[in-house]
Amino acid sequence: MFVTNKINPGEKSLALSIETEDLQKKKEELENEFQSLTEKEKTLKENVKTLEVNVAIQKLEEKIKVKREAVEKLESKKSDLEKELNEPETSKITEEQEPEGMEEVEEEQKADLVVTVAPVEDEELAQSQEQHKEEEKKKRRFF
Repeated sequence: MFVTNKINPGEKSLALSIETEDLQKKKEELENEFQSLTEKEKTLKENVKTLEVNVAIQKLEEKIKVKREAVEKLESKKSDLEKELNEPETSKITEEQEPEGMEEVEEEQKADLVVTVAPVEDEELAQSQEQHKEEEKKKRRFF
């Protein structure tokens, strides 16, 4: 048993206009959603770019911090070495300012030193070593 509704021609046009209106509403909703999503996408892209720049800035700041520490260490080391280099100069200056009588005493002490040279019998020692080596070679040949 089928129930059929007979639609009059006037009712048919009314049903089509209601369906068209529903489709139009659906289309507007979808266009609005599309527009909303497009705007959200644009905002998110901008946020991502901003975050990427912030991350790059943080990395650069960290590199700068490390580099500053290295430079400070080098400057400190340079300063220490310069101080160390200048210290002997100040001690030389104080030595140069000593009384001239001290220099005369040092010269006299140097004059009192006597150097004696004794002859070394290197040639005799070298010859005896060569003879000993030759004897060792002869013994090895025999065995």
